[in-house]
Amino acid sequence: MRDPIRFDTSLPQFVASLKAAYPGDLAAAEPIVIRDFEGRLGVILDIAGADLDGLNSAVAERLGPYARPEDPVRGRDAAGVSRIVAEAHTAPVLKIDGVNLRLLDRRIVGADWMARPVLEPGAIPRIAFVSIKGGVGRSTALSIAATHLARTGLRVLAVDLDLEAPGLGATLLKPDELPTYGVVDWLVENGLSGTDGTFRADCIGRSSLLDGISVVPAFGSQTLAHPADALAKIARASIEDMRAGTPVALRDQMQEMLNSFEATGDYDVVLIDGRAGLHETTAAPVLGLGAKVLLFGINEPQTFQGYAFLLAHIRERIPGGTDWEDNAWFVQAKADPADTKIAQERFNALWSMDEGPLAKPEKLGPDDLELAWADNDAPAPLPKEPVPLLRILNDERYRSFNPVENRVQLDEGLVRSTFGGLLDWFDDQMELGK
Repeated sequence: MRDPIRFDTSLPQFVASLKAAYPGDLAAAEPIVIRDFEGRLGVILDIAGADLDGLNSAVAERLGPYARPEDPVRGRDAAGVSRIVAEAHTAPVLKIDGVNLRLLDRRIVGADWMARPVLEPGAIPRIAFVSIKGGVGRSTALSIAATHLARTGLRVLAVDLDLEAPGLGATLLKPDELPTYGVVDWLVENGLSGTDGTFRADCIGRSSLLDGISVVPAFGSQTLAHPADALAKIARASIEDMRAGTPVALRDQMQEMLNSFEATGDYDVVLIDGRAGLHETTAAPVLGLGAKVLLFGINEPQTFQGYAFLLAHIRERIPGGTDWEDNAWFVQAKADPADTKIAQERFNALWSMDEGPLAKPEKLGPDDLELAWADNDAPAPLPKEPVPLLRILNDERYRSFNPVENRVQLDEGLVRSTFGGLLDWFDDQMELGK
């Protein structure tokens, strides 16, 4: 009895069924594969009308529920196909079982993860702080970087895109400094009542921690006054807008928002706090805003598993994905000096295109699902050049970070001893001291 087809095997099985039944050279037919919202597959290729019925039957029998219900195989001359063929010119090319094909991956959510990355920087530098897991000190590091840059005289705008677990507003602003609105309000109102200059000003709070720090929190004082509406606003802020019948992706809305703030001429650098995990709202800071991206993680299995998913997707599913890597850096948070070597080797293996888990994944046994390393685990081989790895030391003094009430946490000597590697990176990127 044949094993049932699941999502992970459906695409290779689809190609195998086409190779077995297609009357000719499948590679020369330039197949365009469409995976629908539910995961069902169809293909457009060069095929004579007389051969369609047989190929459709073979595919439907092999794929079962993973085949498009009506005619999974269509010729290039079929009705409505020309638009799809034109769209496929920008789709990623995959090589499966020796066959190059273009994949159009339809999604109800997660569409921003499929768009080509924005590599061109904006009018002013943007730096995004993202992580696979929460609790790694990402927002703390952003706050430390903001104060460091402000001390040099730069005007810093910190924007909280972690809509479901926001922190920048409470960290960098006193309660009476919180603006009326925030990012969630912008993403709701931009498609309804509009976002003019007055609304924009009402989204910005000025921090009294240091001159030069401004904050756009996820939520403003209006939401705090009406907390029962917060979840309703989050639901509407995280989806596409429709404008004159045309969808506007979430990352394009976020791009418009940042462009509006930057157009005031009031800022020299924008620091963006992204959402932890691989949610749709994380795609914008990672891929869609032209930002330099700091990928935070601690030296534990969950970090490397999550980033393996992310990097494999970017490299294999997005046109121009490998070019994005030049704009990304790993940050080892809560680093222990004793594990410097092994952590470096694990990040090297994760980043390497030729070695490590992305190239030849091992088959896991039951014991591997515990997500724990033994002390005698052999480190992954080093690539030719170690991946740049910024380190933030594990410091109990920053376990609870509240600079509004504890200004000692912003002491320059204390900050430098823990966050020195990160701050040196910022000095280099912003060309400070030159």
